Amino acid sequence: MLESTVGCLTIMENLHKPYFETPGVVKMWMSGTWDYSISNAEYARKVFTQSDVYQKVNSMDLMPGRLDLLVVGKSLIFENGYTYRGHCVVVNPAFCRTWPMQLSKKLLIDMVEVMEDEADKPLHVLPMLRRAIIDVLGHIIMGYSFDALRNPGNNKTAMYDSLVDAIVDPVYSILPWLDKFPMGEHTKQWKALDKYRAFIEGMIDEKFAELENNPALTEEEHNNANLLTLLLESYIMTKSGKMLDERGKPIIPLTKEELRDNISLFYIAGYDTTANSLSYVMMELARHPEIQQKAREIVISMIGDTRNAYPNDDQIKKLGYIDLIVKETLRKAPIVTDVRCRLSEPVQFGPYSLPKGVVIIVDIWLMHYNPANFHEPEKFIPEWFVDDKSADVKNVAPFTFTAFSNGSRQCMGMKFSLIEQRIAIALLLLRFEWTLPTNSPFWHSTPTTPAGLVMPVGLIVDLKRRH
Repeated sequence: MLESTVGCLTIMENLHKPYFETPGVVKMWMSGTWDYSISNAEYARKVFTQSDVYQKVNSMDLMPGRLDLLVVGKSLIFENGYTYRGHCVVVNPAFCRTWPMQLSKKLLIDMVEVMEDEADKPLHVLPMLRRAIIDVLGHIIMGYSFDALRNPGNNKTAMYDSLVDAIVDPVYSILPWLDKFPMGEHTKQWKALDKYRAFIEGMIDEKFAELENNPALTEEEHNNANLLTLLLESYIMTKSGKMLDERGKPIIPLTKEELRDNISLFYIAGYDTTANSLSYVMMELARHPEIQQKAREIVISMIGDTRNAYPNDDQIKKLGYIDLIVKETLRKAPIVTDVRCRLSEPVQFGPYSLPKGVVIIVDIWLMHYNPANFHEPEKFIPEWFVDDKSADVKNVAPFTFTAFSNGSRQCMGMKFSLIEQRIAIALLLLRFEWTLPTNSPFWHSTPTTPAGLVMPVGLIVDLKRRH
C-alpha cells in the first residue's frame, strides 16, 4: 500500500507543477462537468471573502446516500446563506472562548506516558496520535471518555475508527456508487454509523436535560464547559425566537439531526486535522533535528526541563515558534487539498469569464507549492510564518496559506487545534527525542493516502526517552 500511495502523491505533483506559470485558472473535466481550479492568491481572496457568490458545494446533493457524507450530512459544512448563518449563531459561541491549558492536561499527559511505555522501539505514529486525539476530543466536545489510549479497541473507539476508515477509503471516494451495494467491512461501517448517531443523540439528550434543570452557567463554568454544553446553551436561546443572525434575520432553531451532525463534524474535523498534523510535525522534526532541538530549547526555557512540566496559560503564549512549525508543516502537507465552491452568478477572473453554476476549486496544494508564493517550496522553513516585517525571510502573502481555509468560512476550530498542538508538541519535545529509521521512505518523500484527506500512512519513528 505504501508504494502505491507514494505513486499517488508523485502523480499529483506532476499534474500540478506544469500550471505554476499559468495565469491562475485551469479548466478540468471532472465527474462529467467542466470545473475550474484556481491557484492565484487574488482569485482565492474573492472566493474566501464573497461567500454569497462562491457558495460551498453541497456534496450531499451530488452524491446522496454516501456513508462518509452522511456522518456530517446536516451540519454547517455544506450549508450556505441564511441557513449557514443560522448554524453559526448556535455553533460559534462554543468556539469564541478562552481555552484553559488545564482543560486537556490529564489526557495529553496520558498520551506521553503511554508513549513512554512504548519508547526505545519503533513507534507507529499515526495510530498512537489518533488514540490520543479521540480521547482529547471526547473530553473537550462532550465530556466523554473514549479511553482509547489506555484501552484501545474498546467498543466505542472501534465504532468511531470504523467510520473514519469508511471516510478515508479511496475505493469509495473514487467509486461512490459502490455505497449502494455494501459488502464485507463496509456493511459493518454502515452499522457503525447507526450506532454512532444513536450515541451522539443520547449524549445530546442527557446534556439537554441537565441544562434545562439547572441554572445558567457561571463565567468560570462557561470557560471550562465542553463544546456540547455551550452548543446546547446557544440552542436553547434560539428557541425563544428572539435571536437574530448577523444580518438581523430571526434564527430558525436547529433540528436534532442538525445538532447531532454538527457534533459529528467537530469530531471528524478535529480528529483528522490534529492527529494527521501532529504526525507530520513529528516527521518534519525527525527530518530536521536542528529545528527539533531549537524548538526543545525554547520549550525548556519557558517551562523548565522536568519530566512533569506542563505549560500554564501565560507560558503557552510564549511558545509561538511551535505554531510556526505547525503552519509550515500544514503548508507542505495540507490535510485537505482543496476547497470547492459553486458560482451563484457569473464572475470574471482576469481574462476569464466563468458562468453561473460552475464549480471553482481553490487548489490548496498548488497554492502552497507555487514558488511565486513560497520560494523553494520543498524546503521546511517555519520562519515563513514569523509575523515580523523585518525578518530575513519574506512573510507569507495574504491568501497564499489556506490550510484552514480562509475568510468568513475559515475553520472555526483553528484556534483550538493550534493550542492543542502547541501543548502536545511541547510535551513531546520535553519527554522525547526522535529520528526516522535509516530506511524510512519519509526521509525524502511524503507517502500519503490517495483519498480526500491527506495522512502519513506508515510513518514510524525511533523514540528515545529524555528523562
